[in-house]
Amino acid sequence: MKQLAGVRARCLEAVLDLLWRQWCSLGVAGHARAANPERIIDPEALLLATTSLGREDPRLFDEALDWLAQFGGLINLQRVKNLHRMTGLGDARVLGAVADLLATTAGQPKWRVLAGKSARAGDIRPLFDGMAGRKSDPVFLAHGLSRGPVTLRGLSRPPNPTAPPNVLLALRALIGVSARAETILCLAGGAALKASEIAHRTGYTARTLQLLLQEMTLSGHVITHEPPARATTAGKRGRQRRYLIRPDDWQFLNEGQPLAEWRPWAAVLVFVQEVIERLPLSDQPAKHPAVVSSQLRDLLTERAPDLALSGVLVDLDFRSSSSGEELVRVLVERLPRALNES
Repeated sequence: MKQLAGVRARCLEAVLDLLWRQWCSLGVAGHARAANPERIIDPEALLLATTSLGREDPRLFDEALDWLAQFGGLINLQRVKNLHRMTGLGDARVLGAVADLLATTAGQPKWRVLAGKSARAGDIRPLFDGMAGRKSDPVFLAHGLSRGPVTLRGLSRPPNPTAPPNVLLALRALIGVSARAETILCLAGGAALKASEIAHRTGYTARTLQLLLQEMTLSGHVITHEPPARATTAGKRGRQRRYLIRPDDWQFLNEGQPLAEWRPWAAVLVFVQEVIERLPLSDQPAKHPAVVSSQLRDLLTERAPDLALSGVLVDLDFRSSSSGEELVRVLVERLPRALNES
């Protein structure tokens, strides 16, 4: 039991460090190691992870709120909804409260689309464990979450547009908040991808991206390659069409340096979220280690395809034949290290 609680503590510490590094790169007031310059930050996945995992660190949560109050216009709300629905990342009730606060207090009415419904009377739980205050913030309380009054300090800075991890927000600031920004960054890495592959990486529907890519080819900067005609319908051939961008066309994004990699962060963060949910706290009723390791094995098997796409599965070096004890050792040794290097 103590070993499993120790795994949870180490994984939580590593993921909170990752969230701090990414938020600070975007301009949150705080001190953290620099975000990995080889990875593009996904602000929607970061926000969703903060509504769940970020509740373990009230200061991180509130500094993220402060940044959103000033720069929340750069967040793609439809993509937030898509990622939450597709992956399960984040806490829907907390997201609704954050959206309500931004709409009512921070003057960002577009966030009302995520505000959701108010909680039923009596359905109240603390936002932060062990920090139920005497006076609760009315916006969060309306969503069934008790916490002290929110104070937006206004100390956040705009994201540095020259920092490689911030390239998505820099591109959104230039061309607008839409699927075009993520599509460009996926293709600017040099790979020729199908609309369905870009959709899986970014959280949009394949149909949306197929129509968008067909339009983007009219610019002359997005190149398309269609497979040879076979005994298939034109629609099926269209779904097999690959798109790419000539690297020289987008040098302004990185001033001629290698472009940071687009990583499907939602897949990584929801895996960590689910690992932590399955691991007991030291003061919780004991679970048999065999039960927990069985749950973790099922989780790894379920999430393996997405973790492989993100590159984390290689870091974990998980073997399906590993014993329960070996599986716990893999998590305690390799998952925190993979997060620290991300």
